[in-house]
Amino acid sequence: MAQKIDYLWTMSLEEIFLNWIDRPRAIYQAAELFPQLRKKPQDYLDILKPNLEYNTVNGVLDCLNASKDLSNDWQEQNEKFLRYHKSLTPHTFFNSIPIDHYIGLKTQLAFLKGIRVADIGGGTGHFLSSFFRHPHDIEYFLVDPNVRELHDQFVRMYPELLEIPMAHIRANAEDLPFISETMDLVISSSAIDHYDDYKIFISEAFRILKPQGQILISSHLKKSARKKSKSGALLERGIRILHRIKNRVALDDHTVEFESIKPIEDSLKAAGFKVEQAEIFKNYFFVVARK
Repeated sequence: MAQKIDYLWTMSLEEIFLNWIDRPRAIYQAAELFPQLRKKPQDYLDILKPNLEYNTVNGVLDCLNASKDLSNDWQEQNEKFLRYHKSLTPHTFFNSIPIDHYIGLKTQLAFLKGIRVADIGGGTGHFLSSFFRHPHDIEYFLVDPNVRELHDQFVRMYPELLEIPMAHIRANAEDLPFISETMDLVISSSAIDHYDDYKIFISEAFRILKPQGQILISSHLKKSARKKSKSGALLERGIRILHRIKNRVALDDHTVEFESIKPIEDSLKAAGFKVEQAEIFKNYFFVVARK
């Protein structure tokens, strides 16, 4: 029997999908947003730092505004990030999923089961299903300084994202809230170029990983290092830019862009990691290292 979902929304998955049938979805139509099925913070307090200060709102453990009552302005505080996700189009979905699949196959990390994963800068948390082949067998922690929700393009493809409880934590990559040696795998997917200091993040990842734990870092190269787009792609990209401007979404919020993966490999080694795999493919890269 199908599971009835009753956490933060009232419709069952059957009702959600029935509502979408025969209802055309335009490419640049604002996405519908769904909150994750968030694990209760009290269920994972045992792996958080002692004396950690935090607040909780809508199932999110907030380490950034622990002393502030967020009940009134929590939604307003994250408005621009929710606006960003409402503005995403199927372009994002169809172009990102093959990247995840490629990395998952090349590293074989996609087939892991029974592990505890911290996805740092994980955004919506869709990586749980867009990357892992056995998401129901993953204990997943979404860590991001911003609160984002699942947009309907991911729910349409991965309905289990509304079935699997995930821990959702507001925290910075440079100050992870976990005690040492608690994670089997740390992930940074399309996020390391948004951190304030990626070297501190790598040191924090080393700290929270169990002995023999692994880290996966993936993202894209600096724009100047990429191949030029074909004319058709340029037209579509221009329309997407106009769409994002219309929705008041920032076009670029990178803190650093990498021309090569050497700085990342060097930082991993300096932190104590052993690099096991590294590859640049087309405009993208991944690095896997072990503690």
